[in-house]
Amino acid sequence: MKTSHWKLQINTSLLLTLLSLVGAAFVHAQAVGGAEGAKPVAGDPGISSMVVSDLPDYRVLRDYAEPGATRRMHKHADATWHVFTLITGRLVLTVEGEAPVEVSPGQVLNLKGGVNHTFKNTGTVTATIVEVFGKAKKE
Repeated sequence: MKTSHWKLQINTSLLLTLLSLVGAAFVHAQAVGGAEGAKPVAGDPGISSMVVSDLPDYRVLRDYAEPGATRRMHKHADATWHVFTLITGRLVLTVEGEAPVEVSPGQVLNLKGGVNHTFKNTGTVTATIVEVFGKAKKE
């Protein structure tokens, strides 16, 4: 039996509490804000992204997917762990080698760091995603 990459499903407020515990209290106010400052992702029409915080230990991104938009298969090569949180909308998230998973607002998924993944907005409203990535310590 294959081990799944899906390990964690908690509510958004718990994720934000966890972020504050690792010294990211300022992220709480920004992580679920509006699309101001998000830039289109080249090659992925209807997808935009912005860096909320980029610190030595972790990075926080806020992504937007318009209805029907697909983020092509990609990975975050420097990630040692990856928490994917859907704030608004509905998505289908596919991790390479795994079956697609429907994701609803408030779901939090723990992905293996650096894993290839893709998502598609299957809903009728813009999907808002908050992603948090752990980084390896630099010597």
